[in-house]
Amino acid sequence: SMVFELLIELEGVEPKIYRKLRVDADMQMRELHHAIQLAMGWENKHLYYFDADGEKITQIDFLEDDDFVEDHEVTLDEYLQAENDSLTYVYDLGDKWKHQVTVLKAMDSDDSPHIPYCAEGKRNCPPEDVGSISGYHEFVSIMGNPRLPEHEEKVDWYGGPYDPEQFRIDIINEDLEEFDEYIDSFGDDWLHL
Repeated sequence: SMVFELLIELEGVEPKIYRKLRVDADMQMRELHHAIQLAMGWENKHLYYFDADGEKITQIDFLEDDDFVEDHEVTLDEYLQAENDSLTYVYDLGDKWKHQVTVLKAMDSDDSPHIPYCAEGKRNCPPEDVGSISGYHEFVSIMGNPRLPEHEEKVDWYGGPYDPEQFRIDIINEDLEEFDEYIDSFGDDWLHL
């Protein structure tokens, strides 16, 4: 099947936090959600939806909202077909992290060692529950300044140091290599709570 190279960019943060992710064009939208989680470094703790030209796609069982399409019944190539096609992925309906997902390349074949595969990226994912973009900026400045009184408290909250520039493509691809097992690990649960 076709392979898409997707550009996933987190909106509202400069310099850009982005990933280039190779996926099967015909993957379920629910699988795409999981692939984005692993590629970005999110922990799958919150609800999410895709917005494709106003059509909302998610795991609707808990929303009871007829306006949503069920994400395991539709595939990526129903929404994106060609280069520059894009949609939005919103993660954590409280913090509202918006990701722009754009097709960079549509390829008939791909020599990646596994699919999904992260081909490139920059910068560290924000921590979960940091309080959206404003909370993220505050967190980064406190973590970067040990003299601030809140520094130790934030390090404890996060569980160690945080480097906003760190990007470990090797670890991301180790996770993506186990993609099927990762999805199986959820069983009937959607979130790692």
